[in-house]
Amino acid sequence: MVTPKVLLIRDDELHTRGYYVVAQALREAGMEVVLGGVQTPSEAATTAAHEDVDLIGYHIMTGAPAILLEMLFQKMGDAGVKVPVVVGGTLAAEEIPRLKALGVAEVFLPGATVGDLVERIRLLAPCGALSQNGRAMTVWPERVERMG
Repeated sequence: MVTPKVLLIRDDELHTRGYYVVAQALREAGMEVVLGGVQTPSEAATTAAHEDVDLIGYHIMTGAPAILLEMLFQKMGDAGVKVPVVVGGTLAAEEIPRLKALGVAEVFLPGATVGDLVERIRLLAPCGALSQNGRAMTVWPERVERMG
């Protein structure tokens, strides 16, 4: 079975639990996970291009998700990256229509189940390729603290 390669990024050094829960769930579902850690939109677009990912998952906890995502989509366009972007975090419900209008494929709020998240990502990014061991996790050590 072919599975997607997913880049996970976040916008702050705090609030890491959900980020790692999602990473582990995707990995256990057989997906390749690139843990990008805290990245600017420019860095995320570069990482996505370099890693040739099928989807970007952005964990946003700041009060300005639309600004970050508008910048991300601009930088992705500049880098020639055309992949779906999903967003998770504590977001105001009134922000969701604006995020979708910017191009966000899916928004996951607190309470979303891991199973729903995994299934939705499979539907959004079905064209990925298996890593050599079938369940790889690439970590950018200069950006990510140790898991576990």
